[in-house]
Amino acid sequence: MSGTGRLTRLRAALRGPAERRQRLLARATIVNTIGMGMFLSAGTIFLIKFTGLSPAAVGAGLTIGSLIGVGAGVLIGDLADRRGSREVVIAAMVLEAVGSICLLLVDNLWTLIAVAALASIGNGGTSSARGAMIGVLAEPGKGARLRSYLRAVTNVGLAIGMLSAAVALSIDTRPAYLFLIVTDTVTFLLAAAVLSRLPHLPPTRVAKIDESAKKERKWIALRDRHYLGLTVASSVASLQYWVLVQALPVWIVFKTDAPRSAAALMLFVASIAVALMQMPATRSIDGPQSAARLITLSGPLFLVAWLLMALSAGPAEWIAVVLLLLGVLVHSLAEVWQAGGTFELSFALAQPEAQGQYQGVMGLGHAIAAAVAPVIVITLCVNGGIYGWAALGLVVSVAGFICALIERHWARSRAVPSNQEMRNQAADPASH
Repeated sequence: MSGTGRLTRLRAALRGPAERRQRLLARATIVNTIGMGMFLSAGTIFLIKFTGLSPAAVGAGLTIGSLIGVGAGVLIGDLADRRGSREVVIAAMVLEAVGSICLLLVDNLWTLIAVAALASIGNGGTSSARGAMIGVLAEPGKGARLRSYLRAVTNVGLAIGMLSAAVALSIDTRPAYLFLIVTDTVTFLLAAAVLSRLPHLPPTRVAKIDESAKKERKWIALRDRHYLGLTVASSVASLQYWVLVQALPVWIVFKTDAPRSAAALMLFVASIAVALMQMPATRSIDGPQSAARLITLSGPLFLVAWLLMALSAGPAEWIAVVLLLLGVLVHSLAEVWQAGGTFELSFALAQPEAQGQYQGVMGLGHAIAAAVAPVIVITLCVNGGIYGWAALGLVVSVAGFICALIERHWARSRAVPSNQEMRNQAADPASH
């Protein structure tokens, strides 16, 4: 491709989707993720410094609260399928805003659990109902492109939010943290306001006249063995997300001679790298098979990245920083491949009329993984040394390979008509 052609494609990517409704979704996404980046970087520190709770109590409260709300995504996603996703996403974002501002009221463990549960319900609802919205707004044959663009937008928003949080962390006063919490709240409301400009999106699943059939198909995602298997395998593979957030900062501070500031620098570099790589690195995804191939390739790449990080313990400061940067860049490419592939499969293997319900199931699996991930990645990587880093790399690689096997079996099952389909064809005179 000529230089002019590449420039044209870059400009098109920066402009975003041509369809107005997709542009509104992208704008809401970047606003929402700016607030998310702020909270991920500084929210826990605020709770530890200004609520009187110990780090262990904060960790326990956030985990318990998250687990309380973890199943809400399936129910809210199903509601989005039946009532239309626009109103459900807006309501869930408003609920997240309430949960965010209520952080200012936390002064004991029980209020923290209540606020964390409220935020978890809102977050699960937003995620699953947004999945239903993407399914409706994606143009036929171009769903992978829209999803890749939204992934890139998400990482840009996170990077902006993390930079803002870094300023507040350097100031390190209560007003600075309060500004972050209030701004995070406002981003939820602004994102909801952007989505309110969308027209009503029709439900994707209509009520059945036959009540027995309606009952049979109500929770189809929970009976879909391929999708449940994909959820479990991809949730195990998603442990990689917590390596940079939880394990690497502790590793840098306690196990290497790199400066402490390198911990924040690595997170920023990762966010920028993922945002820049997202579109070009996932351009090959044109369906479930190509998505599964990238997930499979991501596993060995994570293993290489984590071995580079493990080797940063011991060498001189500048060598440690170079190894860490190389590891983070390799990790970022692997993350883009895994995230893009998983995102595509989560939609491709779902029934189109029940995307919200299916995305709720996927979100449930990943939320459970997120609840246990800090203990797993810190124990393996920080306490286990290079062998722990390698073990986690092998686990994530195997999980990615299983995702690809599930896609292959799903594709074969779709190619062979079921017994019911053959009976229907035999009973249909038009088929003869």
